[in-house]
Amino acid sequence: MIEKESSTQEAILLATIDCINENGIENLTTRMIAEKAGANIASINYYFRTKEILVNQALEITIKHMLEDVIETIENESLDFRDVLRDVIYYLISGAYNNMGISDAHLYRLVVDKDYDSISAQSFLAAFNSVLKRCLETFPDQDSNRLRRILASVFSALMFMMLTPFYFQPQKENLPIGETYYQEMADHFTEMFYAMI
Repeated sequence: MIEKESSTQEAILLATIDCINENGIENLTTRMIAEKAGANIASINYYFRTKEILVNQALEITIKHMLEDVIETIENESLDFRDVLRDVIYYLISGAYNNMGISDAHLYRLVVDKDYDSISAQSFLAAFNSVLKRCLETFPDQDSNRLRRILASVFSALMFMMLTPFYFQPQKENLPIGETYYQEMADHFTEMFYAMI
């Protein structure tokens, strides 16, 4: 019985993530989630009580996964800082483009709601601070406040791109979105950092 409850609960969480990704958080309904999960609305209410609690748990799962992956890259001692920075930026860009609904939900809370205490905001800050720590270790002779400002500039530009990926593009449908594009953008942001230091 416990295994069935766990699998139903997990199916609802995964369906919520998929529905946010496909339709955006603003269009999310419990009916949509129930259909995607193969469950009924009563089971959503039973396991999560409210849609807000369910959405918060789904966002918590995705942001924790992102943070774990980013920290693993940052702490990889076999990579020099340039590769760490490029790989982290690549991960964030590809994740934002491949999971636009989830990415928008996380960034919306941070940028629009200015909810700096949200798990999304705290996780982005933790990732930034981990990159900054590795940066300061790599450039011990540089002014730490200056390095922080430069890295913050790069991450701010990156976050704006993640939040509004097609804003400055002439036509969304003509963009060569994919692995090559993500790598080019990661290279661009990395070189932007190095040009400023």
